[in-house]
Amino acid sequence: MASPPLRSSVRVAGTLSGIQRAIAALDDFLAAQSFDSASAWPLKVAFDEVLSNVVTYAYKGRVDGVIDIEFAVCSGGEVEIAVIDDGEERDPLRAPRPDTTSPSDAREPGGLGVYLVRHLADRVAYTRREGRNRLVFGKRIGLARPGAGSGA
Repeated sequence: MASPPLRSSVRVAGTLSGIQRAIAALDDFLAAQSFDSASAWPLKVAFDEVLSNVVTYAYKGRVDGVIDIEFAVCSGGEVEIAVIDDGEERDPLRAPRPDTTSPSDAREPGGLGVYLVRHLADRVAYTRREGRNRLVFGKRIGLARPGAGSGA
């Protein structure tokens, strides 16, 4: 029996429904690689946040935007995700750190998503090449235990 691919890619619309399709593709990829669903939640939250930022900021309501996504399994059980878009240039890693010490009603809005991604992923990098934003992040995830349920 052939082993599942260690790489996969998907192209989705830069819309909320595209985000749902991308998350389903990540779930399928993780399941095919036998990763533990419970230990994958930080990666899933970071992925959702990155996609939401692309739709909200890079595309700013454009309906023709697309998001290319590449999934890969790297050494040591790390799952790497690359999110590539041709939206407005925006390096999220240059955003100022949000104020996480003041009460929420006293803070300036924004910036928490990037903060979350930085803390949920093991590594995050941004480049802009050929008119496209490329955010790559990785997270080590454990394998599912044999006979254990896949979780939610």
